[in-house]
Amino acid sequence: MPFRSICTCFIAFAAIACACAAAADKAGTVKIVRGSVSVQRQQTILPVAVGDPLYAGDRIVTAGDGSIGMTLRDDTLLSLGPKASFVLEQYQFDPSENSGKIIARLIKGTLRFVTGMVGKIAPENQQLSTPSATIGIRGTDFIVDIPDE
Repeated sequence: MPFRSICTCFIAFAAIACACAAAADKAGTVKIVRGSVSVQRQQTILPVAVGDPLYAGDRIVTAGDGSIGMTLRDDTLLSLGPKASFVLEQYQFDPSENSGKIIARLIKGTLRFVTGMVGKIAPENQQLSTPSATIGIRGTDFIVDIPDE
């Protein structure tokens, strides 16, 4: 096999491996966006659009006219209303092992949380923190509202 073919195969394999690694790290996908919504990922603030990936560590912020609907890989549904700030602190889901973990924090605003597979297979592994409480999620559908101070 000529050197050029080996290099081409290696580059293609590396690209596929990177894409698979990125897909494995992806926690979910943005499904609905209205108004102004941004994500803070590490030190970068980006506008959010339908189809964008979400990752553990992302902070989602909605403006006064903003709202967002997100679906995590285990089919957990998250919706944020206007003037909200939310952090997906940890997200793990392995359907082959029937395991997962969701740790999130609502700083302000309104959140609707509908549990997915993690809630069915390991409800004790879901946690939502707010400025005044930590909630162990055992239910399937709830709303939390933290008013602006």
